[in-house]
Amino acid sequence: MKNNFLDLNELRRKFPKTLENFAHLPNREAWLNRVWEIEKRWNDFRENPDRSEEVIFFDTAPKDLEIDGEFEIIYAGGTLGLLHAALMATKHNRKVLVFDAHTVGKTHRDWNISDDELQEFVRAGLFTKEEIETAVSNRYKTGFVKFYDANSKIKTPPLFMENVLDVAIEADKLLNLAVEKLKKTGAKIINNLRFIRAYLNRGRVLIECEDVKNGKRRLFASKLFVDATGTNSPVSRQINEGHSITHVCPTVGTVAKGFRRADEKNGRHDEKAVDFSVGEILVSTEDSSDYRQLIWEGFAGNQRSDEYTTYLFFYDSVSSKADKSLFRLFEDYFEKLPDYKEKNGAWRVVKPVFGYIPSVHHRGWNNIKKTATNRILLVGDAAGLSSPLTFCGFGSHVRNLRHLTEAVENALRENVFDEKSLSKINAYEPRVAQLSSLAEFMRPMPHSKSFTVNETMNAVMSALSVLDSNISRELFQDRIGFASFKRVLAKTAQIHPKVFRLMFEHLGARGAFWWIAKMAENALHERRTKSENLMKRKQI
Repeated sequence: MKNNFLDLNELRRKFPKTLENFAHLPNREAWLNRVWEIEKRWNDFRENPDRSEEVIFFDTAPKDLEIDGEFEIIYAGGTLGLLHAALMATKHNRKVLVFDAHTVGKTHRDWNISDDELQEFVRAGLFTKEEIETAVSNRYKTGFVKFYDANSKIKTPPLFMENVLDVAIEADKLLNLAVEKLKKTGAKIINNLRFIRAYLNRGRVLIECEDVKNGKRRLFASKLFVDATGTNSPVSRQINEGHSITHVCPTVGTVAKGFRRADEKNGRHDEKAVDFSVGEILVSTEDSSDYRQLIWEGFAGNQRSDEYTTYLFFYDSVSSKADKSLFRLFEDYFEKLPDYKEKNGAWRVVKPVFGYIPSVHHRGWNNIKKTATNRILLVGDAAGLSSPLTFCGFGSHVRNLRHLTEAVENALRENVFDEKSLSKINAYEPRVAQLSSLAEFMRPMPHSKSFTVNETMNAVMSALSVLDSNISRELFQDRIGFASFKRVLAKTAQIHPKVFRLMFEHLGARGAFWWIAKMAENALHERRTKSENLMKRKQI
């Protein structure tokens, strides 16, 4: 695969199973190009970790371009940014532009979430319950987590949970709802337009873009620019001096038809068959190798259409030796899939799903990840502040959508766009920082035994199984409080005394200190929030 274009012959030689299984997709080359494009951006990031492309300029503007339109907010990125834009336009009547290098409202991932979290759209005023239902493809009775334990001293049965990632969403349908709402406000939506540069001028920001198809440059003006271009955002890299993320989760999978279905009548758990009433949140089927602990996720879509989504991923640090190629991971996916789920003769890929999901470990008293500069704000994976345990920024974005958009509205109303003020508009929560360190245990260390990750996670699951079921739910919904988290750690250490030694192996002395410090910060944050809420009730 050459640096500047996709070479199908080389792909076919290196990744034959991937090409074979993509063969019947009507737009196969478009999908392969999308994977290649994302992987190329990742490789550029990996090869130059301390350098970033300069895309933000001050007190200047391109002399050969006239301004094509003026807006209050411009959004780059048509998925999570689209949801933010739709709420700003419909609820707050702001004039917005949304553009994407591909198609606004189309994504290469699908989402699952809980019903309570979905209602945030209703509470925020973006969608009605009836509108949301049109994008729901399935609801599960329950979901579970199960780590491989053949070589683990700690054996645990599947940990079942209710109301955790138990609603499957057709992402494109949900995004299309947002597109239609935007169109009614008169917002401008432009497809196949790529962000190039931002020029910070007094009183506004100028955004230079390029038409993907003909190379034509365009210039737009705005009070605020919102970057939602994803994990390898060049804006995020520049304002963070190249260190925009510390950890990453390479993820691939498919939406496919033709898996063997479980016999729901006999009531037995058939681990290699698909059950359209059960979600598989985290499942490992082997021990770690090649610096990776591979993990599966499985969730069913519409039962009538027989569509089932499976993901394969691993949690890793940006600097590790593990091969993070999406094409390599796709090849592993197709090779290992039969060990996870059995296919029948009619099995075929409906669409691939893939991406690099970011994570940031905060090792300092301040939020070290910068999510804003003057007149520029990062959201979604570009901000990268969601918990890595559930490997998806969608839930975090939905949970925080209302207060983030209200904060942006206040900034517009008060005309406050300095870096210090905008930096307060993000989804950072102290409990997410502590969960990031917990997720480190899902990453094999260079000299650890191959079963260490599974054994450690089996200990955590064993601890959760004997604690209150609400604790498991809160942990996997990123809502766990300090007291509950402390109980999980204490119980895990009781079951698996090695866990504190492993903590120092994974995090080092400095990392372990900051993990404990972040837990203390979370405890203080909860106490302060509780006190503030009590004061508000007294005032009412």
